[in-house]
Amino acid sequence: LAQCDARLGDVSANLDTHRQWIQRARERSVDLLVFPELSLTGYLLQDQVHEVALSADAVPLTELARAAEPMSVCVGGIEESAEHAQYIAGFHLEAGRVHHVHRKVYLASYGVFDEARYVGAGHRIAAYDTRLGRMGLSICEDSWHPSLVGILLLDGADLIVVQTASPVRDLREGEMPRNALTWMDTLRTYARLYGCYIAFCNRVGCEDGLVFWGHSVLLGPEGDTVAEGPLYDEELVI
Repeated sequence: LAQCDARLGDVSANLDTHRQWIQRARERSVDLLVFPELSLTGYLLQDQVHEVALSADAVPLTELARAAEPMSVCVGGIEESAEHAQYIAGFHLEAGRVHHVHRKVYLASYGVFDEARYVGAGHRIAAYDTRLGRMGLSICEDSWHPSLVGILLLDGADLIVVQTASPVRDLREGEMPRNALTWMDTLRTYARLYGCYIAFCNRVGCEDGLVFWGHSVLLGPEGDTVAEGPLYDEELVI
């Protein structure tokens, strides 16, 4: 889990950062490397979505996939469809190409979030086969909807990858953010209910007053913590 920061709107700089994380992961013999939501672009893009969008066959994604071989890598970005619509997307890179794309289905448009104003919503939920087994991708708000997670698991996923850019809400001194505690409770419920592994990768850093809390985790099928990252700091969680 590449618990990292991102530079807002600077795809080139973020690609360089991804290559560095991939190299660190290769040195540790990692098989699957997961980045947070919108890791290639940053989160508060607003009108920049058109400028940073990439098609699934875009050269930067293909080059990143080739650079990662034989590793499988899940990155986050803005996808542009053949119809020139933009989506928050998770790209699974494998065997030198984009192997699977998940478009975020449930957009966060409440409180500090305004995603539906700038991007479209995905309409397809499906697990997919990889060299490491059958997986499902979920992006942040998607995971607050049990039906989406349930569909992925009914479709045969053994591992759910959750890419997130979750900022701190309701912080109290000496405690984890309250929304972080709720995230952990929710993910453990899914793991126990469905008997699956869950890889949750949340970003760190700050954007325009939003502070992303990190604490990425891998949960086992009994809700047990296999590995976890720190609050607020970058870390390669293996």
